[in-house]
Amino acid sequence: AGGDSFYEYLLKVWLQGGKEETKYRRAYDRAMKGIMDKLIHISRPNYLTYVAELKYGKIIHKMDHLACFLGGNLALGAYTHPEGLESSEAQRQLKTGKQLAYTCYQMYSRFDSGLSPEYVDFRNGKNDFEKGRDAPYYLLRPEVSETMFILYHLTKDPVYREWGWEIFQAIEEQTKTDSAYAAIKDVDTMEKEDRMESFFMAETLKYLYLLQNDNHTIDLLNTHVFNTEAHPLKILSLVT
Repeated sequence: AGGDSFYEYLLKVWLQGGKEETKYRRAYDRAMKGIMDKLIHISRPNYLTYVAELKYGKIIHKMDHLACFLGGNLALGAYTHPEGLESSEAQRQLKTGKQLAYTCYQMYSRFDSGLSPEYVDFRNGKNDFEKGRDAPYYLLRPEVSETMFILYHLTKDPVYREWGWEIFQAIEEQTKTDSAYAAIKDVDTMEKEDRMESFFMAETLKYLYLLQNDNHTIDLLNTHVFNTEAHPLKILSLVT
């Protein structure tokens, strides 16, 4: 999860450059194939798709909130695949992206607070996963909101709006203070911290707003690329 921006930019550098520097797209597709072949796993009993970690040759069955960016990134890669959206590899990327988005939504909805911990452990028990024992906190992170926005933008499936709205309502109910929005120490106890990360306004709220509002000029397939800090940048050929 800590290297998420690298994989994101392999795709987005290729897109912003007008799809001319093919070495970045090839590297991206190779990396996504490696992730899907080696790190994608299915939980029990409810068959949730998750991306595990590989550490010193050992699979760690945990999924960080940070890794939830991958759902949207895979979908964007599928819709811009050089062989077309209907190609087998693009369809595999899109299917995996949608499945990861659903798992990330479950990371929120399965907790009474409606908020996700920093990561979850997959133990194939009766509940598929449990909150990370040493990271039960919620930092107002943007990755799930980003994935919901991208998938809705590309597919127009209203379920992503519904999931995003549920997440926004939980944020509004559980983290709002008199002056701002607070990080949460534990998604079960809901004790607030006296801090708000800057990415909450710059990214999380921006994606949640765009998810619910069609009245904007962002077009991820033709005119814009979001950098990893959620700044919309134009395709280079459109920059005057």
